[in-house]
Amino acid sequence: MPIIVKSNLSKQLTHFLKSKLLKDELVVLPTETVYGLAGLGTNIKAAKKIFLLKKRPLKKKLIFHCSSLKMVDKFFNLDDENLILAKEFWPGPLTLVLQRKSLEIPKSLTLNNECAVRVPNNKFTLNLINKVGKPLVMPSANKFKQLSPINSEMVFQQFIETNLLIVDDGKCKVGIESTLIKISDNKLNIIRPGFISLENVKKILPYMVISKYNKNLSFPGTSKKHYSPKKKIYLNVKNAKKKSAYINFGANKRYQFKNLSKNRNLIEAAKNLYHFIFLADNDNQYKNISIAPIPYKKIGIAINDRLLRASK
Repeated sequence: MPIIVKSNLSKQLTHFLKSKLLKDELVVLPTETVYGLAGLGTNIKAAKKIFLLKKRPLKKKLIFHCSSLKMVDKFFNLDDENLILAKEFWPGPLTLVLQRKSLEIPKSLTLNNECAVRVPNNKFTLNLINKVGKPLVMPSANKFKQLSPINSEMVFQQFIETNLLIVDDGKCKVGIESTLIKISDNKLNIIRPGFISLENVKKILPYMVISKYNKNLSFPGTSKKHYSPKKKIYLNVKNAKKKSAYINFGANKRYQFKNLSKNRNLIEAAKNLYHFIFLADNDNQYKNISIAPIPYKKIGIAINDRLLRASK
């Protein structure tokens, strides 16, 4: 059974977690997006454990998490437009596809020498990565294709058969995975939409040619079926149906199960999305889950992306 410990910046806890990671053991850490299953990014042993525990295909590459721009620059090539985006959005929910620089990064964890890299915006985790002194690979702490966890309870339920150590830092502030971007040949490809919208990026790099999607399914979060509960999900449902857990968006309705945002706030909706689906999935009085229409704009694009994959 997993062990949950409350996050704090005590030297004892940080030292203990650092020791585990440097021994190629896995721990669950909080970020601003979702909770991550973390292992040392410079040793293939930890990565293999992650793939095995998540039941994740080896072709699905992992995201490297660094503590600072300085660490990123030590291990990866961070140049030109990538550097501009990094300075604007890091630490934060942005992942960039960068070339491997350091041979400490195992080539088998790259895709043609490319790596997905970000600097998370969580004080506890940033401090720990800094103490470790090397990047951590940290996909979402869930079984492959299942719901991403935004609190320690969701992690606990998915890995109840393990003895994982879960660092509890409360509910994630963003609640949806990072935007994943690749820049090549003067084009900016949004591989996975996330909290940072296309409009946000255009303001920083107005001269770039934008390509919304890259169909390379080896990158994180690009499986056709993903983020899925056990129950069937129905999308764009305007009214609650009998024995269906209706997750609303907007003014309260009779028989709704939960409301993502009564005020139609997309940021609030993203923060609540996975938790409300998790609660509906574990409520035995409902046979399925139905979701109200979500506007297809800004972070709503990312919400609709996750819901579409979850409904497959």
